[in-house]
Amino acid sequence: MDEAAVVARCICMRRRFAWLGAAAIALGIAVLVYRGPGRAIVRGHVGDVAATMLVYAALGAAWRTRRTVRATMTFAVAVAIELVQIGWHARSPAGELLIGSTFDPWDLVAYALGVAIAVGWDVAASRRGRSTFDHVSSRSSIARG
Repeated sequence: MDEAAVVARCICMRRRFAWLGAAAIALGIAVLVYRGPGRAIVRGHVGDVAATMLVYAALGAAWRTRRTVRATMTFAVAVAIELVQIGWHARSPAGELLIGSTFDPWDLVAYALGVAIAVGWDVAASRRGRSTFDHVSSRSSIARG
């Protein structure tokens, strides 16, 4: 694999996680401004899905490892935060927004769903990126002659 192909692959990978992070942030903002029916469920659980997607994207952008390792680490971080809530409760709006306020076993389901969505996004984007990567790779081999 030549240098241009490696650079193209790295750019595609970073772009994939940037888009996932942007989608997670957009979903998180939508959750925060939502005022309709079922607001508590949307705020409590859809927000957890978005947060988990964002953690996966951040890990993917910062740490080049296998998808299963990223997914496991993301879920482990989420579960650790949830378990901390058994004995600790946020006393500020910022703390509640970032860490949460109370332990809820349904949050674990939301975290698993968030990881599943992030992995699905990662797989789909890597397949699209691979075709782009293959195109760049074949162009650079043609240019070498």
